[in-house]
Amino acid sequence: MAKILSQEEVDALLKSHAKGTKAPAPGPAAFERPAPMTPAQRAKKAQLQKKVGLYNFRRPDRVSREQMRSLHFMHDRFARNFSSSLSAYLRTITEVNLVSVEQLSYQEFLLSVPDPTCFNAISIRPLEGAFALEVNPQLVFPIIDKMLGGPGEPLKSMRTMTDIEQSIFDGILKLILDDLRESWKGIIELDFKIQARETSPQLIQIVAPNEVVLLVVFEVKMGSVVGMINLAIPSIILEPVASKFDQEMYTGYKKSVNFEEARLLIESLKKCPMTACAEIRGTNLRLADILALQPGDIVPLTKRFDAVLDLAVDGIPRYQGYVALNVNQKRVFQLTSTKQEG
Repeated sequence: MAKILSQEEVDALLKSHAKGTKAPAPGPAAFERPAPMTPAQRAKKAQLQKKVGLYNFRRPDRVSREQMRSLHFMHDRFARNFSSSLSAYLRTITEVNLVSVEQLSYQEFLLSVPDPTCFNAISIRPLEGAFALEVNPQLVFPIIDKMLGGPGEPLKSMRTMTDIEQSIFDGILKLILDDLRESWKGIIELDFKIQARETSPQLIQIVAPNEVVLLVVFEVKMGSVVGMINLAIPSIILEPVASKFDQEMYTGYKKSVNFEEARLLIESLKKCPMTACAEIRGTNLRLADILALQPGDIVPLTKRFDAVLDLAVDGIPRYQGYVALNVNQKRVFQLTSTKQEG
């Protein structure tokens, strides 16, 4: 409650104001300003400032951003490989694209896929646990129709797959697992095998419903047909190999992959047949003389047969050496030097 001044107190205040009484001047400390900060101090202060972000405790992020980026790169490479494998297998042009890699609960994943569908539990030895692989029926039945010689048209109404259709579609699942194995090879050698299969997603539980999974979504285009392939990876399975998913190791993996691809390319080129012949050059003939050549004719040469000759590979001179006889009295070419490219 505010205090009410008496008349004497009011008169004293008016009298002091009339005399020009001033309040005591503040000391120098009141006007003291902080010293300006150096750039290093400002940078340190910025680092110490806390950044506030939204966090959902019901769906926590189990995988770091770097690991998510590595998984994205890995499965983007799988999409390109599987696109080539599927096109060759079906003998038609197909396109496979990576749509997204996100974290959500396993229950949310099950609610997002159709029922019935092609749902598979994939074992991943030597790791414990399993992946969930789902192929939409909008994609399954056109592929089966294409494999049986049809045009690859989708069904007008969705239904469950028969046992025969599942056996036919096993060839496509094998392609997926082979390309997944190749994509994961840089992180860990995994043996992907079908552990269980169902047409209803609710009948297969690879983890608890509230457990976080990484959902990798692919879009497959085959002519006018468009379907989705979903790969659910439980985050708890990745914990033993989490250190291998950081960006630096994945960058090194990409470099090793490039080196491996180059090595395989060189090995393939080594198997290509090429024509190698020792050429004695220096003779000029007219076309009429060449057309008039008959067996037994003698063609004068400017080089002796025992001179240094060029060994041409597919018409391109690559080496130099001599024509000689081996122990079996067969003519061979003995290399003496590599021909310099000019």
